[in-house]
Amino acid sequence: MAKVKEKESAIKFRQLGYSITEIAKMTDSAKSTVSGWCRDIKLSEKAIKKLAKRNKQKSSEGLLRYSETVRAKRIKETELATKRGVKKLGSLSNRDIYCIGLGLYWGEGYKTGSQEFGFTNSDPDMMTFYVKWLEIVFHVEKKDLILRVSVNEAHANRIDEIEKFWSEKLAISLSQFTKPSLIKTQSKKQYENFDKHMGTLRIKVRKGTNMRREVLGAIEAIKVK
Repeated sequence: MAKVKEKESAIKFRQLGYSITEIAKMTDSAKSTVSGWCRDIKLSEKAIKKLAKRNKQKSSEGLLRYSETVRAKRIKETELATKRGVKKLGSLSNRDIYCIGLGLYWGEGYKTGSQEFGFTNSDPDMMTFYVKWLEIVFHVEKKDLILRVSVNEAHANRIDEIEKFWSEKLAISLSQFTKPSLIKTQSKKQYENFDKHMGTLRIKVRKGTNMRREVLGAIEAIKVK
């Protein structure tokens, strides 16, 4: 299950100048997990000196300062790369939006079998975009969507919570959700984000056969260009 309290404690301990190893023991967490939690924490001079003293190594303070420099550089480079991406994207035309949706459907949409116009994914932001895409490109209203959650049976007691999450995220009534699909496979691994997992969501469009044919036709055209 997600260790929310442990993460909060780890961040506080790190800011106070405790080592990753010490924090892992105090929070009963893996060192790799603690390292991830504390990766972007900026250490104060006081914390650096405290860590150096606790490590009892002559070079530890220098190493900590170097690590802090590397961390700051990484964050700065990430910020600059993000800004470049936003600038290159610019504003989106309706054609741009259409093409993005085609790419998503090519990857995750129904392409074989029945004639249903369906799409499945677990990313909330992607599903939000997809619903908007249907609205902009095909003028599909939310009331014409049918949704179904698929999740491992280990989450059976969280179905109401999961469906509520998707309903609120997409602003679509719970009455439009059909019976959830429970996947009957046992996972040997216990994930830390267990109570944050929201499964995958399938969205189908009522009477969407012709729309699906149009999308698949456009995808075929992309293949030959």
